[in-house]
Amino acid sequence: MDEMEFAAQQQQNQMNADPASFQADAFREDKTINILQQINPDNLLTDIEHRIRGEKKDYTGAWVKIASKAEPVSEELVANFISFLGCILNQNTSMSNFKEQEVNNLMMMITNWVKSDLVVNAGKYGIEGQYTEYDRIGHIVCSTCFAVFKRALNGRESARIFKMMRMNESIGGEKKSSLKDNFKFW
Repeated sequence: MDEMEFAAQQQQNQMNADPASFQADAFREDKTINILQQINPDNLLTDIEHRIRGEKKDYTGAWVKIASKAEPVSEELVANFISFLGCILNQNTSMSNFKEQEVNNLMMMITNWVKSDLVVNAGKYGIEGQYTEYDRIGHIVCSTCFAVFKRALNGRESARIFKMMRMNESIGGEKKSSLKDNFKFW
């Protein structure tokens, strides 16, 4: 073992023995897990599905109806939107490296599809003439898609994730497997 390897090993031993270092490692891993949960496509689609149905999370994290007297939203509407968004809000999108014009083009495509689908299928969905309902659904879909695209603008999200992974992997071997386990949905 040469001097550089010995110094690196000593530094690693010191970091492993330091309780503050352990807390910093745990904090970094928790932060990474939190971000991964936020960009998990299944979580986004579930959130959109409940919001289209007119539900919100209560203080316990359970989904509850916002207006108890409101008529239920068409399951066909929910299925069509979730199916459409499933091909857009996925791990490839959030970890992409989009340019500004690409984001604009994608948002235009989504906006046009939402408008067309709601107008053409309004009778089938039971929302004909309910323009506030069109707007509500459109805002839910477009704001979520825009947030995902904005994180993918110029590869910011993927750079951030991979930077955290490199940092966590360089800190200790024990953390490697648990952090990589968080990417199983990919």
